[in-house]
Amino acid sequence: MPRQAVVNLVYEGVDISRDIAPFFVSLSYTDSGNGRADNLQITLADPDGRWRGGWMPRRGDRVRAAIELKDWYFEGVDRRLDCGIFDVDSVSYTGPEDEITISAVSYPGNSAMKNETRTRSWENVTLRQIANQIAKAAGMKLLYEMPEVTYDRINQSEETDLAFLSSQAEREGAALKVTNDMLVLFDEQKYEKQPPVREIVRGESDILSYSFDVQTVGVSYASCEIAYTDSKKKTIRGSFKVPGADGGPVLKLNERVASVAEANRKARAALRRANKDAQRATLELMGDYMLVQGVTVKLSGFGAFDDVYFVETARHMIDRSGYRTRIELRKVLGY
Repeated sequence: MPRQAVVNLVYEGVDISRDIAPFFVSLSYTDSGNGRADNLQITLADPDGRWRGGWMPRRGDRVRAAIELKDWYFEGVDRRLDCGIFDVDSVSYTGPEDEITISAVSYPGNSAMKNETRTRSWENVTLRQIANQIAKAAGMKLLYEMPEVTYDRINQSEETDLAFLSSQAEREGAALKVTNDMLVLFDEQKYEKQPPVREIVRGESDILSYSFDVQTVGVSYASCEIAYTDSKKKTIRGSFKVPGADGGPVLKLNERVASVAEANRKARAALRRANKDAQRATLELMGDYMLVQGVTVKLSGFGAFDDVYFVETARHMIDRSGYRTRIELRKVLGY
């Protein structure tokens, strides 16, 4: 049998995979990076008008999706990519072909976490405690996979909880992901150190297209220095230097810190943040369920671009022409 990619869809607790199969046009699942929700789009034909009638989706409906791969690598070898849980966010309908596109996102559709701005302060608090408070208020669970961080004082000013927490995670060299009814805070450097899930070789692998982008302005700092003078006129300084760097531009910041250790930690995180975009790549390949956000891949055969890359975003697409995966990458920083 030829290999197949089949969509499995549970809608409001009911498995409708077989019901939608005759009407299926396409599916797109985007496994997103820092602070952005995962996204699911399903397009279905509507020749008899059922989707604009009794089957019309409603905002906030819950959807669970998976991609099932039959005989994908060899006969009898099946694989499954669990896309996760989503809430319907919008619906569009087009004609004269009469097709409906259902768009859903991985955070609760009516969540104040992404819609309401807040102004508040915390004192003597950890990032875990803040994240747990935000997760509970949104009816979500917290998965905390980064070092403990303590603040003497921290302010949220006219920001949504999602924007505030995402920004704070990035300042600590970490990332925030919203998926499967969970807020996930994780240390990106830890994930960058994981072995590549595969090697992608130019001229040998199932590559459909590729592009590379190297930036030289504002993304090639050799070190970062932080200085903060408190109300008692005491100046706290910290720094971090790219391992092996010999000279080069210095990123200088004035940011509130309570200790030299905090200044050094924030200097490293700021340097990572500033240099992340130095070398990026985008590849589209035949569908690969292993290519998800947060893994690394090794690129070979691309000359000066050969290196290990971190997958920031993975988009899995199925339509009548087959199954494809598009990945957006950045070069692993190594510090």
